[in-house]
Amino acid sequence: MVCALRPITRGRPRGPLPAPSTSSRVIARAPFRRDAARHNRPGRLASPSAASADSLDYRELLDCGTYEWQGYKIRSAVSKSRKPGSLDVLLVHGFGASIGHFKKNIVALVDEGHSVHAIDLLGFGESEKPLDYSYSMEGWRDLLVSYVKDEIVGRSGEGEAKVVIAGNSIGSLASLMAARALVEDSLRDSLAGVVLFNCAGGMNNAATLDDDWRIRLAYPIFALINALLKIEPVAKFLFGKFSTKENIEGVLRQVYMNQDAVDEDLVDLIHEPSTKPGALEAFVSILTGPPGPRPEKHVPTLVAAEVPIFVLWGTTDPFTPIDGPVAKFFLDELEPAHDFVTKAVVDDVGHCPHDDRPEVVHQALMPWLSRL
Repeated sequence: MVCALRPITRGRPRGPLPAPSTSSRVIARAPFRRDAARHNRPGRLASPSAASADSLDYRELLDCGTYEWQGYKIRSAVSKSRKPGSLDVLLVHGFGASIGHFKKNIVALVDEGHSVHAIDLLGFGESEKPLDYSYSMEGWRDLLVSYVKDEIVGRSGEGEAKVVIAGNSIGSLASLMAARALVEDSLRDSLAGVVLFNCAGGMNNAATLDDDWRIRLAYPIFALINALLKIEPVAKFLFGKFSTKENIEGVLRQVYMNQDAVDEDLVDLIHEPSTKPGALEAFVSILTGPPGPRPEKHVPTLVAAEVPIFVLWGTTDPFTPIDGPVAKFFLDELEPAHDFVTKAVVDDVGHCPHDDRPEVVHQALMPWLSRL
């Protein structure tokens, strides 16, 4: 199923959302000022209050706490309000991010009546960052599965919960892997769907080495960086350079098309956890460790169980490009073959569409959730 979207101007939809169409592919075009980058250079960050003056503070909607998993402390949050029969939407962030990366989506989801859950993955945000831990996609998968079983299904009752796992980047891949594990653990009745925002091919770039010419072309550079990261003094130096506010802002401005979204809050969201003990070790382990299985390997289990999947891709993603192997699999192969797979392609949006242009994402996501 193709999710048809109308263009949006100045953040307001022109008329009602059209019905989903299976005969045409409509691309949502986000409003974008091409000169925005010139007016928002590093060092001239937008004020968070100016960027979200009309938004309710997402933190007022959440009860935050600590979830213990395998002896590690995981920061978790759940919405204070819950309507009977509502979906339980578990939000899973990507590399370097945390719960706050979904701040705009949390407000919208709660407003729609859904129960929202979110965690900081081990190694990120305010979650523990163990010094001797080998990070892997499988580890994050197991964390998500445990959380769903303990905090959602366990509290609602098997068959009563309707869980949607929604992730961005490596969070998408972890969500996909967790969904597969839940089906294999006979919890299909509790799994309502999976949402993928620009799904990553693996924990690091080595995942797509075999079939993405860009990665093959840059492989000598990646190999050199990986080798240098295994030398502790060099790793500390490189991480120190990478994790400065100026560098983080510069990277974000390449990843986001909506330059106004790159504000002080967003930079701090990524920078502050990088100053904590264990952040360097997490960085090195994630970039140099095994990339884990590709997303394509997890899909057959979900297809056999007919789990609804919503795939959304920003067309200007420099990390998981829309013409890359992972996007092509989901958008060009998987979606046309199955009625329970829905796709939305959003123009002028980068690697983090849920935060880059949330109003466009919500226009496609909320009707899909309402049909589950």
